[in-house]
Amino acid sequence: MSRTLYKQDILEILYGATFLGAGGGGSLSFGLDMLEKLEKQGETIELELLSLDELEKDDYAAMVAGLGSPVAMLEGEFGPDAVNAFKAFQRGFAAEGKTVKYLYPGEMGGFNTFVPMMVAILSDKDPAKRIGFVDTDGNGRAVPELNTTLTDLRGYPPSPIGLGNGTGDQIIAYATDDKAAEVIARQLCMAYGQQIGFSTWGLSRDEMKEHSSVGCVTYAQKIGKVFLQLMADQNLNPVEELSKVMEIREICRGKIEKIDLKAEGGFDFGTTVILAENGARFYIDFKNENMLVRDEAGKVYLTAPDIICFMDMDTYLPLTNADTKEGMNIFLGISPVDEKWWLEDFKAYECWKPILEAIGYTGDFVRY
Repeated sequence: MSRTLYKQDILEILYGATFLGAGGGGSLSFGLDMLEKLEKQGETIELELLSLDELEKDDYAAMVAGLGSPVAMLEGEFGPDAVNAFKAFQRGFAAEGKTVKYLYPGEMGGFNTFVPMMVAILSDKDPAKRIGFVDTDGNGRAVPELNTTLTDLRGYPPSPIGLGNGTGDQIIAYATDDKAAEVIARQLCMAYGQQIGFSTWGLSRDEMKEHSSVGCVTYAQKIGKVFLQLMADQNLNPVEELSKVMEIREICRGKIEKIDLKAEGGFDFGTTVILAENGARFYIDFKNENMLVRDEAGKVYLTAPDIICFMDMDTYLPLTNADTKEGMNIFLGISPVDEKWWLEDFKAYECWKPILEAIGYTGDFVRY
């Protein structure tokens, strides 16, 4: 059944989405700051969340996200960019005889889960007339590139693409494949001052049911409620409380001893080293998102696409790799990704192999 999301609901969703982002998807602080900006601008913080079962067979939804520098987006007025990107996609999709009525997030994260909610809020001053927000996610986690997206890998390339900036430019692009789409979007992003709105993957109700992470928004909200409970009562056991709403295992608790980081090709590559409370060391290799966790002996505990997640044990905030700092007291956990990633019909999981090899791992996938 559909339900109305108010500010508290959105906060809970963003906390949970940050944890599910596996180190990426945009810092929670970006989503919260954008939410506060909307409220200060006089927008009513209210939108409708619909289950897929409430959509008609020929109803379509599209994802919308932000691409670019998090600093540029935070310091600027990101918002119109995403609205213009969605409008551009609607026009491109209409040329194919299809109408987009709804929005869904393209990935889990404190920023990109909020972007389609923001577009819905900005779609009309009257909450009753706003674009509906669908309870699904394109990936069930955050991803580094368009060619590592569940939707693309299950047979739906990103075309047409809607791109937009904050001054009203709307661009419709028709890419030949995911790699071409990535080039187009990244180049225009640089041309527009390191931020741009991005919209694509118009899916019907049944396509979303078969190829996206259904119910992921509600799932994120359940997790987010736990984080807010932990912040209110730090005597609670994080694993016990989180285990009530999700599958999760603790790898360790400890202090971030070192972060080796290098920026290359628009991505952050690196390794986070955690000195556990028992004296052991764990290494998390990442490309924007966390890719694998291993110990000093080289044993690998988990690889992408399953989820490697951080919590700050001093504040009980979920963390991305943009938030982590040396000296932080950290909870390191692992959780399973949506099962669609592991289905053998499309073998979507294989897209992670080149990334794992690029960071030096040539072994088999290690699942939750």
